[in-house]
Amino acid sequence: MRWNLCLRASMSLVAAIAMGVANTALGTIDYGSLADGVPALGPGIAPPDIVPGKEYSHDGDHEITAVGTSPDAKQIVAWDGSGGVANGQDFSPPIFPTPLIDLEIDAAAFHGDALFEALLRDDAHLLFSLDMDFVGYGPGFTPAPGVLPPGTPPGVLLKNGNTVGGAGEISYELGLFGGANVAEDQGLWADQAAINGMPLPVDIDALEVWGPEPAFTDDVNKVSLRLDAATGFAGPPVSVFNGDGTPYIDLMMIEAAVFFLLGDLPTNIEPDRINVDALMVNDTVGEDTMFEVDPTGSGEADRIIFSIDQIEDPLDPDGYYATGSELMVLDATGAAFFLDHGGHPWDHGYALATFSIGAIGDEEGNFAVFDIDAIEAMAAGVVPEPSSVLLMIGMAAFGLRGLIRS
Repeated sequence: MRWNLCLRASMSLVAAIAMGVANTALGTIDYGSLADGVPALGPGIAPPDIVPGKEYSHDGDHEITAVGTSPDAKQIVAWDGSGGVANGQDFSPPIFPTPLIDLEIDAAAFHGDALFEALLRDDAHLLFSLDMDFVGYGPGFTPAPGVLPPGTPPGVLLKNGNTVGGAGEISYELGLFGGANVAEDQGLWADQAAINGMPLPVDIDALEVWGPEPAFTDDVNKVSLRLDAATGFAGPPVSVFNGDGTPYIDLMMIEAAVFFLLGDLPTNIEPDRINVDALMVNDTVGEDTMFEVDPTGSGEADRIIFSIDQIEDPLDPDGYYATGSELMVLDATGAAFFLDHGGHPWDHGYALATFSIGAIGDEEGNFAVFDIDAIEAMAAGVVPEPSSVLLMIGMAAFGLRGLIRS
């Protein structure tokens, strides 16, 4: 079965891959460093070419070579926002033990992600990417794989009328800032050429911004690997690792949060399907390598924002146990809730109403929901090479613990 979007998307993917092969022969664009900066107040959104410390991982993970890219599991790539790239951190063995050598990075974060709390207050903008792969339904409510176009134009038209980027791009949703913006104001933030000019990316799998420059080391220190359930060879399966390969959050804690918010996993779904897919971290208590609660009783606890992989369920009336576009907040006490941003909760109902195409019950069976693949937070702009006074003011205003890392 091939429904219309799947055909259009597949043809776009073939074109993108062909372009990638052609670009590989031309050679990668050199990375151009940016000066450290801080977020500026206001509801506007900074363009990617002035935001420092940007990194991505690709699906599949790749490294930068003189003539383009080459497959390399657990390699992070630094990008300057103008198409230039360079190899960032590499989490290959010995950081992760040999049994995990083939598992790619599925999500990445810094332990003190900038603008985390502002994002929760709806005082920062949300960045997100869409997964290239998703599951749709054809005639008779039969599951069928779909492929999202990697770039723009034409982009991805959402049900709310907004157009966002394809799978190889990064989109935004503006924060409300107390009502300064229109709810659900979404669009394209960084196109393929801005992220990696040669070859163009087809699937942005993880994202980190607001780090030091050049963005090669000392930034990403929390990662999730593909197939969380497969990480339990030496103990309980792990959903989020520290950058040194030690466990940070185990799969059981993630599962408890997901089951609380989405309901118990149906018996027809394999129990190992829960898998962290997007991630932000705000570790404010004790050691930044431990997901913990303040033992003094202050009520402070470390927190993350995350999504999981899409989980289709043909027995569910809407076709999905998890669309993959639900954004969930979990703290170290075990408390969990949906992210509220842009004037709405990022819950199951919102994902169905916004990130879907077609309609449940359509006679031709054209129905599907897209899957969020990476998340981050963004602000209005940066102040290049700030003085120490301005830097302190900016960090205090946003509570940006660990913004400037060196």
